[in-house]
Amino acid sequence: MKIRRIEERCSRCMRCVEDCASGVWRVVDKTPTAVSPEACNRCSHCLSVCPENAIENDYLKATQVRPVDNKRIDPNVYREIALSRRSIRHYKNKPVDPEIINDIIDLARYSPTASNSQHVAYTVIADPERLRQISDTVFGIARRFYEWSRTRSGKFIVKGLQMNPSIDLAMQKYIEPMEYYIQLKESGRDLILHNAPALILLHGPSASFFGSDNCHIAATNMSNYAHSLGLGSCFIGFVTLLSRFNKKLCGLLELPKGQKLYASLVIGHPAFSHPQTASRKSPAVSWVK
Repeated sequence: MKIRRIEERCSRCMRCVEDCASGVWRVVDKTPTAVSPEACNRCSHCLSVCPENAIENDYLKATQVRPVDNKRIDPNVYREIALSRRSIRHYKNKPVDPEIINDIIDLARYSPTASNSQHVAYTVIADPERLRQISDTVFGIARRFYEWSRTRSGKFIVKGLQMNPSIDLAMQKYIEPMEYYIQLKESGRDLILHNAPALILLHGPSASFFGSDNCHIAATNMSNYAHSLGLGSCFIGFVTLLSRFNKKLCGLLELPKGQKLYASLVIGHPAFSHPQTASRKSPAVSWVK
């Protein structure tokens, strides 16, 4: 595998040297030179930053590199996408075209990853029966915890746990109203996957230091892009959390061996629109000077 500079095109602007994070490109005799190609992390920055298209990198697919269409980059459009995207919990009984899902995933692969590891992988579950089983399993775990919390020993332990503000808040939100949630569940409401036609699991190596960061960045791009396509999405944190503890759920998800689930996202056609933006509290910002 080789990385080389095309002499007749190179203007010696040194941008490849300045932008190379891996030390592949360095200045040798006032000329940008690929001194250690084996250190390349395949970030493509040398190709994308070169104004003269004067670099060949065998580690990369040059056909995927094209000029950026700056006329299509509009901050107002992006801001409107971010402001109008909602977590959708009601979907039409209509499947999402697999080609659209593949298109969304294809865009997500351009999301940044730590050290350009590009190790985010995807599992798409669109089988209605499998989705029902996943939803029932997750809800069943919550229901059993609720029933246990009503026992004498459960009440005693839960009271101690609620001394932790975070646990107390979770109990108030998810466990204390469980009787109402059970009624909704028995009426046919899916409180876990929201009757969405597809669940997308984002996973990576179990031992990855930055697997969660990488997958959530990709999932956020997927959610925003899906919204721009007229689709809705919702992060399903309970699927991600319980996949680490429940063998039955892990079996239903069928993650590849050695992989850990870091983000779960349902996607589908929204049952109704949200014509207004939402209210959000002001961010807590500290400037260190």
